[in-house]
Amino acid sequence: MELNHTCLELLKILYDQQDYVTIGDLAEQLGKTERSVRYNLDTIDAFMKKKKLPFLHRKFGSGIYMEHTAEIESILQNLLSSVTPYQYKFSTAEREIYLELCLMIGRKRYISVSELADRLTVSYGTVAADLEMVEKWMTSQGLSLVKKSRMGLQVQGEESLILKICLWRLTENVSMAEFDRYLCKKPLESKIVLSVLNELFDGLDIDFFRDMPKRIESVLNSVFSDESFSSLMFLLALQTQRHISGIAKPIRIPQHDETFALTSEYDAAYMALELIGQKYSINFTNGDYDFLTTQILCSKRISNGQSTLGRDVTRSRRLDQATNQIVANIEHIYHMDFGDQRANLVEHLKAHLIPTIYRIRYHKNIVNPIYDELVTKHGQLLRNTAEAIKPLEECCDGPISQQEVSYIAMYFMAAINQQHPKIIQRPRIVVACGSGYGTAQVVASQMSRLFDVDIVAVLSGRDISELIEKKNIQCDYIISTVDLPRLPDNFYIKVNPIFTQQDYRKILQVIDARHQNDESASRYLETADNLVDIARRYGISSNVEQLKYEFLSALIHSSGRRDVLDVQSSTLSLKELLQPNLIRMDVSCKNWQSVVEASTAAMEEYGYVTPHYKEAILRNLIEFGPGMVMFPGTLISHAAPVDGCRKLGFGFMTLRHPVSFGSKYFDPVQIVFTLSVLDSTTHMLALTQLFRMLSNQSCREELFRAKTKDTVLRIIQKHTVQYKEEQSAF
Repeated sequence: MELNHTCLELLKILYDQQDYVTIGDLAEQLGKTERSVRYNLDTIDAFMKKKKLPFLHRKFGSGIYMEHTAEIESILQNLLSSVTPYQYKFSTAEREIYLELCLMIGRKRYISVSELADRLTVSYGTVAADLEMVEKWMTSQGLSLVKKSRMGLQVQGEESLILKICLWRLTENVSMAEFDRYLCKKPLESKIVLSVLNELFDGLDIDFFRDMPKRIESVLNSVFSDESFSSLMFLLALQTQRHISGIAKPIRIPQHDETFALTSEYDAAYMALELIGQKYSINFTNGDYDFLTTQILCSKRISNGQSTLGRDVTRSRRLDQATNQIVANIEHIYHMDFGDQRANLVEHLKAHLIPTIYRIRYHKNIVNPIYDELVTKHGQLLRNTAEAIKPLEECCDGPISQQEVSYIAMYFMAAINQQHPKIIQRPRIVVACGSGYGTAQVVASQMSRLFDVDIVAVLSGRDISELIEKKNIQCDYIISTVDLPRLPDNFYIKVNPIFTQQDYRKILQVIDARHQNDESASRYLETADNLVDIARRYGISSNVEQLKYEFLSALIHSSGRRDVLDVQSSTLSLKELLQPNLIRMDVSCKNWQSVVEASTAAMEEYGYVTPHYKEAILRNLIEFGPGMVMFPGTLISHAAPVDGCRKLGFGFMTLRHPVSFGSKYFDPVQIVFTLSVLDSTTHMLALTQLFRMLSNQSCREELFRAKTKDTVLRIIQKHTVQYKEEQSAF
């Protein structure tokens, strides 16, 4: 139970009073009716009882009084300073979401407009207007909002429909990451989430319900996606609240299939509801068991257990044949052979198709959050998949939606990517994903293809820290598509399911630079010649970070690789891309923001970038920190090609006074290189030359001292020529 804004204001007034205060005086101070004050005082009393605090003292003719003790003072100060959903005003859209969910959760059999107004800290008229929109929306969904005089409001309709719609709205507005923040009492991104979760779990043992999907996973020997995990948890709490309030009605499952009662999913549903029934004295019906079973059968999973098609042997055999034929169709379309990978692909694809069939059978729609991106970037793959999965239609009782097709396509995307050669050496990776096994495999395959990583595990986002400890999984980095509130921000790298250029840069910056600097150092200590060479050029240094890219470059050369950046992809040199009109000398800047603005000015003036490019760089620095300060005293300022690049070119600027960017090792910045690139290849020779040059301490110092454009160009010419000579030796 949380206290609303009016309750908090009442507590403040009462605590500041040294004597009794009347209901009338409280109403006047708050601008509320006496009836509203009495309602909120009852709420405070209930809250105090729950927290084992002394009740408010009520004295006829005198009013209300609150005790003043050190313990109460401490508790109240904490309470009054804590974040609650009522310290701000909800928007109209937020109010409507709250009203919809509050009414469907049905924690109270009836709820009045006045009570809803008090909860939302708005007027009766405002809530009444909101309810008109809510009623229209519910009517469009096949539900009705019934008003009973002197009692209040109640949602009516088929129980299964109420559960489906409420569950849809819950999962739409409350992510697993937000729920974890709620449990950890961390600030929430959405203003509405706290109120909704308080309503859903009021009076319930939240740890008990969070543990229930885990028990179901144990029965099934599988791990749900974050979305399915939270959906099951919310459904169980929802069914419980509606039964406790006495408004739950018998459920009738359309297209009832007797065979699913023989599945492990039904066993899991029965176990869960039996435990809840014992704890809260609820007699669940057969319809409740059936409804929960359908939800489990339709759930997405990160790792797949023994989900079956009941005991329908014929249908199971047909699915085996269909899955093998689908994979064969893809191999034929793409003129390839999955080889040793084929058996694993068939196994995981079949496990995915089983809940797909149930979702189609029970008309449970599924939405792929990256569907639009898949259509844009992999439209042909989607079309090929739609053609390849035609054998599946014989196993389904309805059409296969494009959303379902897109999820299936992701399995083939991952499998096809894994056929490509790996190009860059990388460390051990754990992939964390909340969307399902198919998405996780796409992320894993991209990491393997692009960075030659060792994928040691694919885990659910919600329990990754627990699973790492439990399974003793050793990894260097975690790549996650979801927020991991239980882990420090610097412990994982968040990416999109299909990597963007920004994701690639983020991974390259964090894993490549840091891992090579730390992990590869120990592995290549045997490369004595290179280390001696580095030591001879730079002398003994106590700070390995100072040698970051020079060390990396030496190790790469010693391993027989030209460069991680694929030097052969372009022939455009640094000298060719750094034109005199893009050089600015002795520029005065007050802070890091003005450095970015000044460094992009020439690029904008000569049409290399748009004004949007500057904003993108600033945004990246705010979001990802000073990672662009890549060498001592040096900023490599850049954004993605889509952020406003028009022409390929490099800019340069020296600062009159050094400026701090917040870099632990490389501050303050004295020189700035600004990059405008159009793709991932044409600038790579120039970039490699730049990195090689800036790895040289003496070169950096020369650039720091430079006073003219000609001097800068001579320094670059000298060091790029030296670099070419060194390259020819390899």
